[in-house]
Amino acid sequence: MENKDQLKSFFDSPFAEDYINCTDHLVRKSVTGISASCELLREFAEKKGGKAEQELIGGIMTACCELMRNAELSRALSAPLPEEQELTAVRTDIFLREFARRCKAAAGGRCSIRTGKLSASAVRTDRSALRFLLLSFVRRRLLGNESGKTEFIVECGENDKNVEIKITASGTFVDFDDFGQPDIFSGYHRQVCLGLAERAGASAAVDDHCLTVTIPLSRGDSGLIAEAPATESEGGFFDSFNIMLRDLSERK
Repeated sequence: MENKDQLKSFFDSPFAEDYINCTDHLVRKSVTGISASCELLREFAEKKGGKAEQELIGGIMTACCELMRNAELSRALSAPLPEEQELTAVRTDIFLREFARRCKAAAGGRCSIRTGKLSASAVRTDRSALRFLLLSFVRRRLLGNESGKTEFIVECGENDKNVEIKITASGTFVDFDDFGQPDIFSGYHRQVCLGLAERAGASAAVDDHCLTVTIPLSRGDSGLIAEAPATESEGGFFDSFNIMLRDLSERK
C-alpha cells in the first residue's frame, strides 16, 4: 500500500507533470528524427543490398522503441482518471483476439498466446491503458521465464455486474531486476498495473502467473455493441506492442 501511495503521489505532483511533459516532448522529437533518418538509410541499404546495414537500422529502431516505452507508460500513469463519458466502447472478444495476434508478432518466438472462451461483451474503457496493462504483464512474464518461451492463455466472461478478462502464463518464473537494466516500471510492476487499471476504468489483481482485470458493465447503454469498432486499428511502427515487446524478440 505504501509503494502504491508513493507512486500515486509522484505522478499526481505538479513537478512530475512538468517533468513528464518535457521528457515526453524531448523523447518523441528525438525518436521522430532518428526514425526518419533510419528510413532514408534503409532505402539506401536496400538499393545497395546491404543486409548488415539493414540489421543495424533494425537495432536502432528497436532502441527507439525502448525510449518510447518509458515515455508512453509515464504519460499513461500521469493522465487524470477518466470520467465515464471519456471512455470508449470496446468489444472484448475482438480486442483480445487482436491482442493475442499482435503480441505474438511483436515478441517473435518468445511467446505463444492462445485465446480461450471469449464473451462478446461491450464495455467502456480506455483502450490504450487496457492494452498497456495487459502488455505490462506479458512483458514481465517473458523477462522472468527461465525457459525462454512463455505460453499464455487469455479469456474473458461476464456476470451481472462486470466483465472479467484473465491472462494466465505458464512456466517457471524467477525474481529478476530486468537483467541489470534500470527500469522503474519493472521495480514497481504491481503498482504500475493497478495505476493502469484505474485509468482503464477497471480494477486489477496480479500475481506471478495471472492478471485479472475487472471492468464494470455499463447499464442502460443498449447501443454499446453497435458503437464498438468491428476491428482494432493496427497503428504504426511505434505501436504499443512494439514499444513493449520488440526488444524481447532479440534477446536470447
